Amino acid sequence: MKKKSVDRSVNVETLGFQVRESYKTARTNIAYSIIKKGCKKIAFTSSAKSEGKTVTAINIASALAQQVDTRVIVIDCDLRRPRVHSALSITPVPGLTNYLNDECSFDDIIKETKIPNLNAVCYGAIPPNPSELLASDAMSDFIKTIENSYDYIVFDTPPIGVVIDSVPILKVADGVVVVVRNNTTTYPELNKTLDTLKRSDTKVLGIIVNRVNPVESKKYSKYKNYSKGYGGYYGYY
Repeated sequence: MKKKSVDRSVNVETLGFQVRESYKTARTNIAYSIIKKGCKKIAFTSSAKSEGKTVTAINIASALAQQVDTRVIVIDCDLRRPRVHSALSITPVPGLTNYLNDECSFDDIIKETKIPNLNAVCYGAIPPNPSELLASDAMSDFIKTIENSYDYIVFDTPPIGVVIDSVPILKVADGVVVVVRNNTTTYPELNKTLDTLKRSDTKVLGIIVNRVNPVESKKYSKYKNYSKGYGGYYGYY
């Protein structure tokens, strides 16, 4: 029997009220955690794959874009397992890797989304050298250029507990949000992630826990204590 396809695209407007308000709360906490003029850069990472990192990053970006006169762009920096294009239902090419390899222009990779004030840059093509590309001068120049056009840049980076590709991006970000999945992410994995971020001299804004049953939310979760010293605990998604 043919399997039914699943629509994995996301839009914060279609979410339930409780989840939507949770994303708005996270948006507020993030905004108040980064006090600076000009473009604010936020990176999302996790300990392992399939912890909801991309969906969380996009929904936070969407919540940020709902503010008046606020332009936001989300950049897919997970060049091994890119997901931004499928989550936003947009074409992945041309994308970041094409631009960094001088295969297209800057304007070619800026994609409009269905969400007002939210643009995206997809991956382009799976490269053989993702670490080198993300650490390149071309990537650094790209970030400096794009800062001039947006109030927020949201980076969807690879799980730092799996690969180190994201370290150059995490270092240039104004803050990092760690995404964990309730009853899936383990204490050792989260400890390893936070230790790696600390050694990388990055600012951890907080931890977002998803896949928490609303009934259980009053009990918080097994990750609650990690919020102490890491900028706040953002809630349940």
